[in-house]
Amino acid sequence: MAKKAYRNTSVNIVKIFKVLKQATGEQEGFLTVSEIARRTNMHKWTVSRTLDLYMGAIVDLVQPPELEALGMQVKLVKLNNPDLTPEQVISYLKMRSKINP
Repeated sequence: MAKKAYRNTSVNIVKIFKVLKQATGEQEGFLTVSEIARRTNMHKWTVSRTLDLYMGAIVDLVQPPELEALGMQVKLVKLNNPDLTPEQVISYLKMRSKINP
Protein backbone atom coordinates (compact mmCIF):
# COMPACT_ATOMS: atom_id res chain seq x y z
CA MET A 1 0.00 0.00 0.00
CA ALA A 2 1.43 3.38 -1.00
CA LYS A 3 2.02 6.04 1.62
CA LYS A 4 -0.64 8.67 1.49
CA ALA A 5 0.47 12.27 1.91
CA TYR A 6 -1.12 14.37 4.57
CA ARG A 7 -3.65 16.92 3.47
CA ASN A 8 -2.00 20.10 2.18
CA THR A 9 1.52 18.65 2.39
CA SER A 10 2.92 20.64 -0.53
CA VAL A 11 1.32 23.86 0.77
CA ASN A 12 2.79 23.19 4.22
CA ILE A 13 6.24 22.53 2.75
CA VAL A 14 6.18 25.83 0.87
CA LYS A 15 5.05 27.69 4.01
CA ILE A 16 7.87 26.16 6.05
CA PHE A 17 10.36 26.84 3.27
CA LYS A 18 9.38 30.52 3.09
CA VAL A 19 9.77 30.96 6.85
CA LEU A 20 13.20 29.29 6.78
CA LYS A 21 14.20 31.44 3.81
CA GLN A 22 13.26 34.61 5.72
CA ALA A 23 15.23 33.39 8.73
CA THR A 24 18.45 32.91 6.78
CA GLY A 25 19.95 36.08 8.25
CA GLU A 26 18.65 35.52 11.80
CA GLN A 27 20.44 33.45 14.45
CA GLU A 28 22.70 31.87 11.87
CA GLY A 29 19.52 30.81 10.06
CA PHE A 30 18.36 28.32 12.72
CA LEU A 31 14.77 28.26 13.98
CA THR A 32 13.09 25.88 16.40
CA VAL A 33 10.14 23.79 15.31
CA SER A 34 8.00 25.81 17.74
CA GLU A 35 9.03 29.09 16.12
CA ILE A 36 8.34 27.73 12.63
CA ALA A 37 4.92 26.55 13.82
CA ARG A 38 4.17 29.98 15.28
CA ARG A 39 5.22 31.80 12.11
CA THR A 40 3.29 29.47 9.78
CA ASN A 41 0.25 29.12 12.05
CA MET A 42 0.65 25.33 11.88
CA HIS A 43 0.72 22.76 14.68
CA LYS A 44 4.20 21.86 15.98
CA TRP A 45 3.60 18.18 15.26
CA THR A 46 2.70 18.95 11.64
CA VAL A 47 5.84 21.06 11.20
CA SER A 48 8.09 18.43 12.79
CA ARG A 49 6.57 15.57 10.79
CA THR A 50 6.77 17.52 7.52
CA LEU A 51 10.42 18.34 8.15
CA ASP A 52 11.24 14.73 8.97
CA LEU A 53 9.32 13.07 6.15
CA TYR A 54 9.56 15.49 3.26
CA MET A 55 12.23 18.14 3.79
CA GLY A 56 15.26 16.19 5.00
CA ALA A 57 17.18 16.80 1.77
CA ILE A 58 16.80 20.57 1.86
CA VAL A 59 17.21 21.37 5.58
CA ASP A 60 19.75 20.85 8.33
CA LEU A 61 18.16 19.43 11.48
CA VAL A 62 20.21 19.71 14.65
CA GLN A 63 19.28 18.37 18.07
CA PRO A 64 21.81 19.84 20.53
CA PRO A 65 23.09 17.02 22.76
CA GLU A 66 23.51 19.37 25.73
CA LEU A 67 19.77 20.10 25.64
CA GLU A 68 18.90 16.43 25.16
CA ALA A 69 20.96 15.64 28.27
CA LEU A 70 18.61 17.97 30.18
CA GLY A 71 15.58 16.13 28.81
CA MET A 72 14.70 18.81 26.27
CA GLN A 73 14.02 17.63 22.74
CA VAL A 74 14.61 20.72 20.63
CA LYS A 75 15.11 20.61 16.87
CA LEU A 76 16.97 23.50 15.29
CA VAL A 77 16.29 23.86 11.59
CA LYS A 78 17.83 25.85 8.74
CA LEU A 79 17.99 25.58 4.97
CA ASN A 80 20.94 23.66 3.50
CA ASN A 81 21.08 26.09 0.61
CA PRO A 82 19.59 29.56 1.22
CA ASP A 83 19.71 30.22 -2.55
CA LEU A 84 16.92 27.70 -3.25
CA THR A 85 13.72 29.08 -4.72
CA PRO A 86 10.16 27.93 -4.02
CA GLU A 87 10.01 26.67 -7.61
CA GLN A 88 13.04 24.45 -7.03
CA VAL A 89 11.46 23.04 -3.88
CA ILE A 90 8.25 22.25 -5.77
CA SER A 91 10.28 20.57 -8.54
CA TYR A 92 12.09 18.50 -5.92
CA LEU A 93 8.75 17.42 -4.42
CA LYS A 94 7.40 16.38 -7.82
CA MET A 95 10.55 14.39 -8.58
CA ARG A 96 10.52 12.83 -5.10
CA SER A 97 6.88 11.74 -5.51
CA LYS A 98 7.78 9.95 -8.76
CA ILE A 99 10.64 8.11 -7.07
CA ASN A 100 8.71 7.27 -3.86
CA PRO A 101 5.07 6.92 -4.90
